Amino acid sequence: MRVVVGLDNVARRFAGLGRQFAGSGLRVEPHEVNGQPGAVFRDASGRVINVMVLDVLDGRIQVIRSVINPDKLHHLGPVADAWALLRETPPHPRR
Repeated sequence: MRVVVGLDNVARRFAGLGRQFAGSGLRVEPHEVNGQPGAVFRDASGRVINVMVLDVLDGRIQVIRSVINPDKLHHLGPVADAWALLRETPPHPRR
């Protein structure tokens, strides 16, 4: 687990992920997760890769939780091998 703290650091992390997976066919579907805003990430074949949920308190994001364990995602449909997807995605130069 990697903890990223602070608005700028979180924004940079998400921007980097966006660049890394640009053109890979990754889809992000907004969903409510346990009563909080979240998203389901799917690969180009529609298989679930990851679920993220925002813990919001007083209108501010407190924590972003990520679930990538396939045992916890299978109820959402076919699950992708997230680690294989990372290995198959060519590295994107950092800026």
